[in-house]
Amino acid sequence: MNNRTVPALLALGLIAVGCDGPTPAEPVAVIDVPAPSFAVSARVVHHVSVGGNDFCEALGQKPGCDANFSLTAIERADGSVRGQYQDTFDGGGRGIHVAVDCLKIEGNAAVVGGVITKGLDTGVYVEGNRVWTVVVDNGTSAGSTPDQISFSYYAGGNTCAVANPALFPLFDLKKGQVTIR
Repeated sequence: MNNRTVPALLALGLIAVGCDGPTPAEPVAVIDVPAPSFAVSARVVHHVSVGGNDFCEALGQKPGCDANFSLTAIERADGSVRGQYQDTFDGGGRGIHVAVDCLKIEGNAAVVGGVITKGLDTGVYVEGNRVWTVVVDNGTSAGSTPDQISFSYYAGGNTCAVANPALFPLFDLKKGQVTIR
């Protein structure tokens, strides 16, 4: 059978099947299908992202001394929050990967938190612990204050809602960018 015979056979099969269907005089059922319910909840209301070499220069050390810090958090119109962040510590495989589930935005600052899905800190596996961090978007224009990030802090409960970003020590992120929308 060549490539032209298959479409021809399919067309003949459709014609044959069509002959057994309802005649135009028979009533046809109309099904009312509601609009998908995810339409409103799928709308993104806040998006936070960070990528950079942590804040080594702010500590007087060479860039990359504390590996990297990257974060993405998305809040939808229904209040759900999803994302992830990675805080890799001073090399040697130490660091944490977090499944983000909370986000609080105050002005140009965002508190982001979640549960550690993979992590090793000072020789201890820390999976399952809650953690949070603060990031600050100070713009991108020349001469502006650099964006800022905090350390990752272990926390009990879902603390984003009550966290005050002003209480976190912040460090300038000279090689990287924080974006809060």
